[in-house]
Amino acid sequence: MAPPIVTRFLISLNEHKWLGLIVFTVITGGSFLFTLVPEPERAEDQILAFGRLSVNSPLPIFTSAGEELRSQGRSSNIQDLISQQVIQNIANRIDFNLRQTERAVADLILGLPEEEPAPTATPDNRVPLITFRYDGGRTPEESRTVLQVFMEEIVNESYRINTIRLQNKITDLQTRLNQVREDVREAEQDYYSYISNEGALLLSVQDGSLFGGITSSEQQKRQLDVLLSGIDAEIQTLQEQLQLTPEEAYVSSALSADPIIANLRALILQNDLELERLQTDLRDDHPTMVELREQKALNERLLEERGREVIGTDRVFQPVDGSVRDASNLDQTRAQLAARLIDLQGQRNAVAGQLRAVEEVQNTLRQEYEQFPERQTQQTSLIQEVQAQRVLYETIFAALVDAQSAEAEADSSFTIVQPAFLIREPSPPVPPATSPILIVGIGVVIGFASAMGVVFLFATLDERLHTSKELQDFFGERDVPLLAELPMVQNPEPFRKAMPIIFESDSPYSRFYERFRSNIRRLGGDNTKVVMMASVIADEGRTVTAYNLAIASANAGKRTLLVELDLRDKNPGSRKYFQLQPDPALSINPVSYYDFQGGGNGDLSSLVQRVPEIPNFSIVPSPGFQKQAPAILESSEIKSFLRYVRSQYDFVVIDTPSLSSCNDALLLEPFVDGIVLVTHPGKSLRNLLGTTIDDFIEEELPIIGAVINNVGFDNQEIEPLEDDESSFLNTNYGEDDNDDSSSFFSGDAT
Repeated sequence: MAPPIVTRFLISLNEHKWLGLIVFTVITGGSFLFTLVPEPERAEDQILAFGRLSVNSPLPIFTSAGEELRSQGRSSNIQDLISQQVIQNIANRIDFNLRQTERAVADLILGLPEEEPAPTATPDNRVPLITFRYDGGRTPEESRTVLQVFMEEIVNESYRINTIRLQNKITDLQTRLNQVREDVREAEQDYYSYISNEGALLLSVQDGSLFGGITSSEQQKRQLDVLLSGIDAEIQTLQEQLQLTPEEAYVSSALSADPIIANLRALILQNDLELERLQTDLRDDHPTMVELREQKALNERLLEERGREVIGTDRVFQPVDGSVRDASNLDQTRAQLAARLIDLQGQRNAVAGQLRAVEEVQNTLRQEYEQFPERQTQQTSLIQEVQAQRVLYETIFAALVDAQSAEAEADSSFTIVQPAFLIREPSPPVPPATSPILIVGIGVVIGFASAMGVVFLFATLDERLHTSKELQDFFGERDVPLLAELPMVQNPEPFRKAMPIIFESDSPYSRFYERFRSNIRRLGGDNTKVVMMASVIADEGRTVTAYNLAIASANAGKRTLLVELDLRDKNPGSRKYFQLQPDPALSINPVSYYDFQGGGNGDLSSLVQRVPEIPNFSIVPSPGFQKQAPAILESSEIKSFLRYVRSQYDFVVIDTPSLSSCNDALLLEPFVDGIVLVTHPGKSLRNLLGTTIDDFIEEELPIIGAVINNVGFDNQEIEPLEDDESSFLNTNYGEDDNDDSSSFFSGDAT
């Protein structure tokens, strides 16, 4: 047997032979047409104008600006030098218009730089050469003139660019130098201003005078504190003796020293003495007593008024707490003590003022001392700024002097080392013509290879499983038992030749389906009575396989029923093969069609139709195409019907629509004992079939195995044999008919 890839290729070749023939014809015809192309004629010799430019040889350079200018010039290329001004200059010199000049410059072919030793150069000192050639002139002499003018303008343009670069650099340096000069002046002005304001302080810290001032102020503060403590102690003693504060003593001294207040005090004292003397002799309402009291009251009022006059309203004295008479009762000794208390309070205020002044000076000196590091850092920063600006000024000034000196060294970066000259360039020889027979032969080979390649491409892209070997390997990879490989049934009777059904019990094809049936019982168990035939796509032979399996069971003496539940088929098998028609009265209502228990209009005898030609074989014909097929298959009538036929028949085969078109087969899965997957070489699709099997395994559906339809068995004719124990093929397909592990069942070991 040929390998699967060869088989697929041969199948693809048979299907796409016309496409391969077209590819072969087109390529072969193209090679034939290629032989009709005339041979090219030899071109005339070409006269070209050649010239060479060289980067200038290194000369002594005394300025860095000149060296930088030379480096820039040596790194530039010719395309950077071709400007509109250069084109205009060339046009003016060769008497061309701008369009002609632009076209001539565009036609110039720039050769790659090559290394050629200069006349006086050493092997290690080589200058790059740039070679030009041009043949766009109307005459050779015009081509030479154009090339010569072009090279001269390139040299001039290079000199002009170098000069402009140097002048621009000088201008930039001068502008920058002026800016830096202003920056230096500003930095110096900031430094001088800072020294003017903070210089004395910085100097005082540096020579130690600031620290000495802080120490001296601290000593003065201690002395004043001691003096203030002594004054406070004496003031405290005098306050305890006088029972007066310094402010009260000051008021009492002022009131006691006033003569008017002293006279009024004397009069009041005299009135008190007279009243006390006369009180024993006179009544209180005596006119003398009344007059004395009035005089006393008048004197007291005058005393209070005089006291307020002495105290005043300028807040020099504090207001008197109580009567003026009591506040002005200082005798001479107490007056001296009060004067001393007032003097001490004045001394204390003076000393306290001095102490505050010393503290303020001390705090100021301390703050200045604490700020010294920051001010010193600021001074250092200003000094560094001045130095940096001066260094930058000197650097730019040196660069400006260097650039001005480099003006004398400015030159073009290129030199014409070989003026334009004319040479004759021979045309390339014409290659010998290839033999037309060889060209056509190569075309035939390429055409044949391309046609076979197209066919092979279609073979590799085809998802169909073309051979039974591919299907066997496919099922083996997924551990799906192969129940049988079934040939295409061919009836010898002319009127049954188009019907692939086993009508005769002694048909040579019966043994295949008998083996198929026995494998179902062996793998599904003896209790397997209801089997559903399923296929992934249509036209895989599912219906034919279902009919032949049911006929094989009937021929084995089993009461067999085939139920057509492909409600999507408009021409079911019972009509095609046995001309059976369902009862029109029953098919009006599809749900009641299967109501055999009297809920509808029919019964089981009218629903099930026997096939006279085949004993023990009955069919439940399909009512035809139904739009509501899922509703019918999920009805209670179908469920009751399937349970009933399970009890009445030995073997029930259910035909269902393809899984790719609908899920009707999966709706019937709870009522069957097993599922048989039908495949067909050349029609079954690898991806779709693999997805279906994986879904069955994942959902744990009762899949018994798979069968392969339309197996050719090496194109051998199947004939009946007299010996039942021998092989039923005229080939050695099965050496042992009783061995169930033969090629009919490749999954026996599973």
